[in-house]
Amino acid sequence: MERSAMKKYSAMAGTLGLILAAAGLLIYYVQAVWQWQNIVPLALGGALLVFYLVFNLKEVLAFITSRGALQTANALVMCVLVLGLLGFANYLAGKHTWRKDTTAAKQFSLSDQTKKILSALKEDLRITAFYQAGEQDRVTDQFKEYASVTPKFQYEFIDPDKKPDMAKRFGVTAYNTTVISYRGQDEKITTATEEDLTNAIIKVTRDKKKKIYFTTNHGEKALDSDERLGMSAAQKSIKDKNYEIGTVSLIDTAGVPSDCSVLVIAGAQTPFLPPEIEKVKTYLNKGGAAFLLLEPEPAPAFSEILADYGVQANNDLIIDASGIGQLFGAGPDMPVVTAYSKHAITEKFGSFMTAYPSTRSLTLMSEKPAGVTTDAFANSSPNSWGETNMDELKSGRVSLNVPPDRRGPLPLAVAVTKSAADGSSTNGSSSSRLAVFGDSDFATNYLFGFQKNGDLFMNVVSWLAEEEDLIAIPPKNPEDRRISLDAASSKIIMLVSLFLLPLAAFGTAIAVYVKRR
Repeated sequence: MERSAMKKYSAMAGTLGLILAAAGLLIYYVQAVWQWQNIVPLALGGALLVFYLVFNLKEVLAFITSRGALQTANALVMCVLVLGLLGFANYLAGKHTWRKDTTAAKQFSLSDQTKKILSALKEDLRITAFYQAGEQDRVTDQFKEYASVTPKFQYEFIDPDKKPDMAKRFGVTAYNTTVISYRGQDEKITTATEEDLTNAIIKVTRDKKKKIYFTTNHGEKALDSDERLGMSAAQKSIKDKNYEIGTVSLIDTAGVPSDCSVLVIAGAQTPFLPPEIEKVKTYLNKGGAAFLLLEPEPAPAFSEILADYGVQANNDLIIDASGIGQLFGAGPDMPVVTAYSKHAITEKFGSFMTAYPSTRSLTLMSEKPAGVTTDAFANSSPNSWGETNMDELKSGRVSLNVPPDRRGPLPLAVAVTKSAADGSSTNGSSSSRLAVFGDSDFATNYLFGFQKNGDLFMNVVSWLAEEEDLIAIPPKNPEDRRISLDAASSKIIMLVSLFLLPLAAFGTAIAVYVKRR
């Protein structure tokens, strides 16, 4: 009778022992260190389980050797083996990653530009991303894509709240800042898009900065001005691309500075003097690069320079009757370009828009000088024309009169390359590059942020500087995969889903019920 009572108590002790042992292991899992909070319940649970075994050893052995227990053991062994195989496969997958972008627009794939830049890395590139724990997933996939191209791309996340000393060391004062380090140079970005990250990599891996000079003393757009027609936004964008900026008055100097990578003439209002024209031509003939942003008459057309490159600036104003400009509150004198020819400057643009208020048209000469290649990469719409009647323009009532007006599409941006006359310049270029726009306002503050105006301006600068790697990588927009249905198709789908399918299910149920009866 006494042993029977002890067996009863041992059963209760066994149950309590299992609970205490499980609690001890759970507490240890949470704390990850042996402490009295997990040792005490684990020890008590073990003692109670031993007490249970003392009075129930025969039953336990009988259960272990029973057929059901053996089947259960076999099942457990198989589960352990399967889990082990899955764990091993996961380990191999972690060591040898394989990524596949299955989206139609390759939404999560890197551009060929980025892959080329990463493959050219000679040393390890370190990425230190200062993100809070809950924010790191936003850029982890992006970093993984970069790291999949080359093992030299190494990244780590640091929570600035947990390691403020590291944030101070890198000079980080804001969350979501990424520091790109290469050969002792650091570059910080606050948005880890592909364009920003790749351009930052280019900056730290570039051997030296190139310098962009803007001409002065002819009524050009003010580079430092924050006014509507100033170019402070363009200046900031140039500096963000790691270029140096300078100004030059060709009246006061012996020529274009020797360290000039690109000479920009932005909206000059008065003609250059003959000696200034000769200085520009000499610079270009030695393999230089120039960016001419013109304005309609009476602003100078720089025909003395353009004639050597097979381009003519026309004395007209492009009028666009397509109505696209009106969608943005502008008039017909602001043509909007939505399609571009295939050129290094615009090949990544797709269908993005750029706008040009008050622009003259350009003409590519049929007989070009030797060694010249021209490309009109931006043209007005077929519903445009070049208005030459200034009286009609002043009155605001314009109409197409051919001739002298010319029908669209008309070139308003041209890129030119020409073999350098004197071999190669001091910057090592064997050909000169020239970009001509019929308008300069598109690059001013009030339009620099319109659609892709700013990107186009910077793409031209990068192309002229022979740094096509810095040409903008546009964001990949998710493809619109909606299904457009007409009224009849919508009604059919509604009838099938709301009536026919439920009726079919209900009818099947009735048929089964009747058959069973």
